[in-house]
Amino acid sequence: MEIESGTRAKLMYGIASSMLILGLLLNYFNLGTSNFAGFSSVGNWLIYLAFVGLMISTVIALSKKRRSVDERMEFISTKALRITFLSLFVASFIIVIIDGIKAITIPYHMFMSYLVCGLLIIYFITYKILLRFY
Repeated sequence: MEIESGTRAKLMYGIASSMLILGLLLNYFNLGTSNFAGFSSVGNWLIYLAFVGLMISTVIALSKKRRSVDERMEFISTKALRITFLSLFVASFIIVIIDGIKAITIPYHMFMSYLVCGLLIIYFITYKILLRFY
């Protein structure tokens, strides 16, 4: 199911705008914890994400380049996604073993940031490697 570009742009702008409004409301009513993920509050974090989302939406809307996706690229991306998913299970198992030996004291938001960044790196590397073989 392919979403047409106009509907997709409206959806992306709508989500970013709602995050901006929610962040402003949280700051106005002074709700949310302080020192959240390196920001002074949850509202500031949402405002930051909203501006990043608006910038990304604008860049996507302004780019006129159409991408051609063939079956080979879909096959490679599916295989890379499968390898990344399996590496998540292996990494989770290793983290559980390490946590059982010595407690991991890293804050939760930093742990999730490293995990997501690691998964993106694994996906990118496996995609590039599989691109050479197929």
